[in-house]
Amino acid sequence: MNTHEAFYVHVHGEQLGPYTIRHLDHLIHSGLLSPETLFWTEGLEQWQPITDLIPVRRRPRRWLRVLMALIVLLPLLGLGIFLGPPIVEGWREQTQHEFTAEAAYWAARGVVRAYLREKSATPVFQPFGRAQVQFPEPNRAIVQLSGLLVAGERAGQETSWTVRLSFDPNGREWAPQTDAEKAAP
Repeated sequence: MNTHEAFYVHVHGEQLGPYTIRHLDHLIHSGLLSPETLFWTEGLEQWQPITDLIPVRRRPRRWLRVLMALIVLLPLLGLGIFLGPPIVEGWREQTQHEFTAEAAYWAARGVVRAYLREKSATPVFQPFGRAQVQFPEPNRAIVQLSGLLVAGERAGQETSWTVRLSFDPNGREWAPQTDAEKAAP
């Protein structure tokens, strides 16, 4: 070993070595040697701190990464909790393509919500299990919904709605029945 690369360290009262700079760098950055460790090599009069030979790189602060992730994710989680259900419900009200009782329920909710939007009212509907859905004839449904108005002139009032729907099997869409459809035999 070249004397310019023969370094000795003093650890717990013992002299260990010889080591190369590369080996010492690995030992200190893997935590096997502390930054307070002393080293000596030929030509030095006394032991020196190993940090005079090898600059200590800062270890990444994992807790800082976790904290930054929490700072970003917690507000997003809050928004998801607050805005998620209305977004999902709105999507379900607009995307019903099956001729089922549950699809008729969601389509009827969309019709009522659109009607109340014009009146600046906001409903909170009872769940599907509390609604009544009837199929009086092919491709037709009558849906009885109930709920609470939480905004508008009648805020705080329990209300029920009857929605007559027709289903287009070719386009797979629900639509409110028009007056002409309601009067037809």
